[in-house]
Amino acid sequence: MARRMSRRAPAEHPVLFVDASDIPAPPLIIRPPAPRAGETLEPFARVLAAADACALDELDGRSVGRTVLVGGERRPPEGLPNADALLDDGRAVARLLLGSRAPRSLRTALASRFILITGTVREVTDTVLIEPTDIIDLRALARDWATRR
Repeated sequence: MARRMSRRAPAEHPVLFVDASDIPAPPLIIRPPAPRAGETLEPFARVLAAADACALDELDGRSVGRTVLVGGERRPPEGLPNADALLDDGRAVARLLLGSRAPRSLRTALASRFILITGTVREVTDTVLIEPTDIIDLRALARDWATRR
């Protein structure tokens, strides 16, 4: 004999949520802020081109594990997780994360406003970021480069 299908669960059926107040909020997706350093980096454009610096908008999931040379304006992390600072090159913004064993000199160099970074592209919690291995003050590099030309 055919049984009638019911849309109601029987009393012994486990309930995941009692009412709507039990349903958790969806995770908040935090995106880096929009780039804004285009004009402020114009004095360093020739130095960055001579150094063959990579543009931040070219870095993605396929770049993980690569060592890159990038430059731009350092910005505060603005509450973003997994970031010690942000790097803005006028085209994109990337998170910078110093390793737990990063030397003090690297942390001090990160305090400069305009920086040139050699680092490794990493992926942490589905976020592509750069782990710096060397940081140079871009202003000092531009001054030295201008005197040698």
